[in-house]
Formats: sequence, C-alpha cells, structure tokens
Amino acid sequence: MTGASRTSLRLVTLAWPFVLIVVLQTVLATFSLQVTSSLRAFVTGESLWSKGQHDALYYLSRYAASGDPSFVARYHEAMAIPMGDRAARRALEAQPPSVDAAFRGFLAGGNHPDDIPSLIWLFRYFRWLPIMDACIRDWRTAENVLMQLQPISEAIDTSRQTSDAERRDLTRRLDEINALVTPLTKQFSDRLGEGTRQVQTILLIGNTAMALLFILLTVWRLNTFLAHRRYIEEQLSHNANHDALTGLPNRRLFEQRLATALAQPDTCHALMFIDLDQFKAVNDNGGHAAGDALLRRVSLDLGKAIRGTDLLARLGGDEFGIVLPNCAPEDALRIGMRLREITEAIDFVWNGHRYSISASIGVVHLAESSFTLQEALRAADIACYMAKEKGRNRVHIFETTDAAQTQFTANLNWVQRLHRALEEDSFRLFSQEIAPIDSSGAAVEHCEILLRLEENGKILAPASFIAAAERFGLMPALDRWVVRHALDIIGRRKGMASGTYSINLSGLTLKDDAFLPFLRDVLSRSHVPANVLCFEITETSAIENLDEAIAFMNAMRAMGCRFALDDFGVGMSSLTYLKRLPVDYVKIDGSFVRDMLTDRADRMTVEMINQISHLAGRQTIAEFVENAEILAALRAIGVDHAQGYFLGRPQPFLPDGLDTIPLSHADVA
Repeated sequence: MTGASRTSLRLVTLAWPFVLIVVLQTVLATFSLQVTSSLRAFVTGESLWSKGQHDALYYLSRYAASGDPSFVARYHEAMAIPMGDRAARRALEAQPPSVDAAFRGFLAGGNHPDDIPSLIWLFRYFRWLPIMDACIRDWRTAENVLMQLQPISEAIDTSRQTSDAERRDLTRRLDEINALVTPLTKQFSDRLGEGTRQVQTILLIGNTAMALLFILLTVWRLNTFLAHRRYIEEQLSHNANHDALTGLPNRRLFEQRLATALAQPDTCHALMFIDLDQFKAVNDNGGHAAGDALLRRVSLDLGKAIRGTDLLARLGGDEFGIVLPNCAPEDALRIGMRLREITEAIDFVWNGHRYSISASIGVVHLAESSFTLQEALRAADIACYMAKEKGRNRVHIFETTDAAQTQFTANLNWVQRLHRALEEDSFRLFSQEIAPIDSSGAAVEHCEILLRLEENGKILAPASFIAAAERFGLMPALDRWVVRHALDIIGRRKGMASGTYSINLSGLTLKDDAFLPFLRDVLSRSHVPANVLCFEITETSAIENLDEAIAFMNAMRAMGCRFALDDFGVGMSSLTYLKRLPVDYVKIDGSFVRDMLTDRADRMTVEMINQISHLAGRQTIAEFVENAEILAALRAIGVDHAQGYFLGRPQPFLPDGLDTIPLSHADVA
C-alpha cells in the first residue's frame, strides 16, 4: 500500500464518525422541517375547517332571521369546506386508503395544493401518536355534530317557502347545534396547538442531543486529528505552490517571486511567457495521457536550460512562465532563443506516433519602465500573443512603441470589456424604422434592431468594438445576446404579431452549428412567432461561405424566419448569386443611396439593383435616406422600403415602443 493510500485510509478512519453525525443531523433536520411543515398545513387546514363550519352556521342563522334564499347558497359554499375535509378523512381511514380521493377532498376543503401531500403524510403515518389520535377524535366528534345541519339544509332546499314559525324553530335548532359544536371546535384547535408544541419540543430535544453528540465526538477525535495536522499542512503548503503534474512552481508562487523581483530598486530583471504551439494536436490525437507526458518532458528540458537563479513555473495548460532576476536584455533574448530551439528539437513519440512542437515566447524587460505586477503579466501575455500572431515558433520582445502591438493591445482590451459587458448586460438595443415608400394600408411596425454598448454613462456605437469582436471570435456571443434580449422585448411590444424585426447576424454565426438549436429554444421560451423575425446578413459573408449560408438560411426559413441581404451592391459579382440566396429583402448599400442625386453612376446602380431584385422576387430596402429629395427619387425608381435619418434616427428599443408612423405622414418634397 502506498503512502497516499495509507493517508487516505487514515483520513477516512478519522472522518467517518463526523460524516455519520452530519448525515444523521441532516436527516433529522429534514425530518423536522417536514413535520413542522405538515403541522403548519394541519393548523391551516383546521383554521379553514373552523371558519367553514362557523360560516355555515352563520348563513343558516341569517336565513332563519330573514328568509333570504341567497344565504342558503352561501351556506352551501361554506359547508363545502368541512365536507371536503370529511371526505378526505374518510378516504384515508378506508382500507386500503385512497390517496387520490383524499387529495380531492382536501382540495375541496380549501387547502393549498402544495400543503395537501404534507397533510396526507402526517395523517397516514403519525395518527398512531396519542396526541394526533386525540385530535382526529375531536375532529370526528365536532364533524358529527356539524352534520346535523345537513337534514336542515335539505329541508330548506326542498321547501319553497318557510313560515315564520318554522324559521323560529330553525333558529332554536341552530343555536343548539352551535352550542354543541363551538366547544368541540375549540377543543380540536387547542389539542392541535398542544400537539404542535409537543412535537416541536421533541424535535428541539432531538436536534440538541445530536448537536451535543457531535461536540463530544469532536473532542474525542481532536487528539488523533492533531497528530496528522502537521503532515497535512505540509502537503497543502506544497500543493498550494506547485503544479501537481510537473512538480514545477505554480502561478501563485510564480507571481510571489515576480512581485519580489519588481520590488527591488535599481535592478534589471526579465519576464518570459512560453506557449506551446502544437500542444492541442498532441492532446487531441494522443489523448490527455500523451499531453501530460509531453508537458513533463518540456518541463524537464526547459528546467535544464535556464540559470540556477531563474524560476520556471507552469501557469496552466500548455503555458509556462520564467522570472529571470538580474538578467540583461541581450541575455534574456539569448535565453529565449535557446529555449525556442530546445522546444523545437524535442522528439516526442507516443504510441508509435512522432509529434513535433514549437514555442511562442514573449519577453519583457522589466528595467525599461516601472511595472506593477499586473502590468508586467499583461505585457508578457501580449508579447506571447504577438509571437503567435507573427507566425509562431519565435521570440517577441515587448516594445511600447510597436504599432502592431499597440493595436493588438487595444483589441485585447476590447475583448475584456466585451466579456465584462456580456456578463453585466451592459449592451443596449436600439431600433430604426424601415418604412414602406408607397403604402396605403394600415401601418405595421418594421424596424432594424441595432446594438450599442453603454460604458460609464456613454453609449458607444458598434464601430468601436465590432472589429475586435470579429477578430477574437466574440461575434456569435454578441449575436446570441442580441437575439435573446430582442425576443424578450418583442414579446412585450404592442402589435408584435404583425410586425417585422430585423436582426443582424455575423459571418461567424453562419458557421456556428449551435446557433439553430439556440434559436429554437429562445423562440419557444419567448413565444414570439418566428415569422416576425428577419435576419440580416451581409452579402460578403453570404458569398464567402455560400453553401453554408444557404443551408443555414434554409434551416431558419423552415422555422418561419425571413432574411435580408445587407449592404448589397458593394461587390457586384454577388448579383449572380442573388437567385440562389433564399432572401426576402435586398438592402441597397447606403453608399450608393446617399449620393444618388449628384452621382449618376450611383443612381444607375440603385436602379439596377432594384430591377434585378424585383426580377428575382425580392423586395428592396434603401439605406441612408437622409432627405426628402432622396426619398422622392427612390419612389420614382420603385424601391419598396426606405431607412435613414430622414425617416427616423435610432431610438432605444423598449417594450412600450410606439406604433410605426406611416410614411405618407412624412413631409416629402
């Protein structure tokens, strides 16, 4: 038996009594909660029963005093509660008991459906308790007295008219029944309260006894536990600062050593991040066992190649870090190049397969500027990223004046901001109206939903962050956020079922196999009909992945969604693909619309796109309609819809959005 196995066995021997006590305490606590909940339900049911019998007597008394038949109907309503409880009790006392009939009876007795299982459980399994048996006897006795009202009510129901003498006799009989049932009801209530207190006392004693037993056991085991404390602390201390797979220091110890180096004045240190380039291929093809073996091999080879004062650590996955104290820039570069060569030269064979790897290495000279710990780590991370961006298997020195690095850093900063915005729901939805140019029918809402980012009280346009989102693969996540929140708002808008809401999708989303199941799920949850959605994709992304785009669009059209081809006309070669793409709308790119009054080529382009789209059976939408003259020209050409600042600027997309204003109301020159 190994040392680890003996330690585990010893820990189990020490811990099992505590585990047993905790389990028993949990069971007792759960049982206590169940009993307490059942007693509460029983007390509530008794209260409803008492009110029902009291109201039944009251309404019959009112009938006896006034002769008003409406009080008889109200009597029956009140009497239904004790009658329902009576049916439930008799169903549970039957052999065998009928749980379904008891449930229906308690439900007719006004009890909440969630409380009824507790009532049935308490009645069936605890009626043998003396206090419960006495409560049920009191219930049955009071019920027998109350049942004397039944022949009285039946006589009233069959009689068309009741004389004054009969009503006086009825009043007398009701007073007699009330005199009998009132003390019985009070006795039932008092007995139930006494039983509740007794049960709570027993449960309190049981829980207290279990807690005392736990304390005694803790004291008893304390000496044995302390004997292992030092060994466990040593193990925990080592594990807290070292990687279990490679035995190297981990990120925690690495950052402690780096912070110490940064705190030393007037010294020249270097920081290095190493990322293995082909590690995923080894992990995928050879399995995790192969990946683990490779990491151990790399750790061993790198550790032999660094100086004795350097600290090599595994930061996670296939990432390593090195703190190089008192290391000049040229020495750091030389060490980085040697580590790259050593990694590239590793001949790793697993199950007969030979794998080649390389390393992308980022180096930061810490003497060049005053770095905080986080700034130094971020600089090394960026340098390592840049080594990968420039082709991998290379060493990149962090330079604050590197333009490509600066742009990359800006994009990387956006990645963090976008992740934070997704987590905190900092995005906002706006909408811009799309109006029919010639429409005499009733106005229906047609708008494009637009994404904005709110930071520090400012609204940022997508041009600020879309490029970074596309570069780092965040567009599918943004598209999902837009779809999910747009459906939530659409589902609460007036006239939603007849509207059209356009939502932009990125080219990356067209390749996302998980998007269609996601869309089906959110549509099902939102209850928004799919036919009100019109997804806009750019002609560039559609043509770049034509077959994938067509399959994607056909699958969504089968659900009822529609499509628009956005920014159409930028690449004129796409005209040959228009028939193949299953779109409903073609959006004429705004660069042609904006200058069509002064540029004849742009106007001819708009006319051509409109004619070809109509021949293909598609409706057209002109973007960037900024004045009445452009709108009039589009009407003359025959374009179907218009969108632009002249018709309406983007507004917050809210559940209480206003109805669309018909275009005929606009001031058109």
